[in-house]
Amino acid sequence: MANFDDRYPLDKWRDADHSVMGEFSLAGKKGFVTGAAGGIGRSAAAAWAEAGADVALVDLPAKLEQLESLAAEMSDKYGVNVVAIGCDVSDPNSVAELKTALVNRLGTVDIAFLNAGVCLMDDSIDIPFDKWQKTLDINLSGAFMTGQIAHQIMREHKHGGSLIFTSSTAGHTVLNMGGFPAPNMSYSVTKAGVTRYTQYLAAALAPYGIRSNAITPGYIWSGIFGDSVTEEEHDAMLQMVPERRFARNDELQGLLVFLASDASSYVTGTDTPIDGGLLVY
Repeated sequence: MANFDDRYPLDKWRDADHSVMGEFSLAGKKGFVTGAAGGIGRSAAAAWAEAGADVALVDLPAKLEQLESLAAEMSDKYGVNVVAIGCDVSDPNSVAELKTALVNRLGTVDIAFLNAGVCLMDDSIDIPFDKWQKTLDINLSGAFMTGQIAHQIMREHKHGGSLIFTSSTAGHTVLNMGGFPAPNMSYSVTKAGVTRYTQYLAAALAPYGIRSNAITPGYIWSGIFGDSVTEEEHDAMLQMVPERRFARNDELQGLLVFLASDASSYVTGTDTPIDGGLLVY
């Protein structure tokens, strides 16, 4: 019978140099976060920086001044290299320029959080085509293009890596906001597509040592919710959440560090809800 002890050491915890907590460290890794000016994006970037990674904050060129301020703040606080890069993720030329900028400013990419997205008003079955197209361009094509340049860099530099995409509970169910169909049709369609893209990449990139996973936030008090939800809508939405509250941005940080780190070395193709139990209903 073959001896697989060297390949599968059963008592790694006994090794003097092995540290479970050390596997969660991102020291030495280089990564980027899209949608970094928003609540989830900047919280994720801060978590990665605190864990030791050099990070590029990526968002629309119009937000570059805000990004530069955030980058300086995070660099000072965590002692790592945090840079700001403007990019329109729905524009192929802008994304191509992002690839060049990432290599020039970080050297490589080990981890990427493909998080940029929009949820437009009047997103219903009667949504105008231009709004439908804009949602697809940013949420789905944007995820495709930024994910593509990330894994291209990883493959070109001949090292593995971790891709993390932002899906949504809306990509799993159309029942929302108190049990009636949610007014976010194109958003739901794109997020379902992001989940399947994540899974496809997990299979296709495994031979290169690149993992691909998604997170599925539920109601996070950030972005569209924090800006526009009425008290009536807020209360109706919480009826769909067993924990009866919205999440804070920082409650996503632990999973994002885990998926970026070596602690999740055998985790790929997953879509993990962070939703207070919303999807169990």
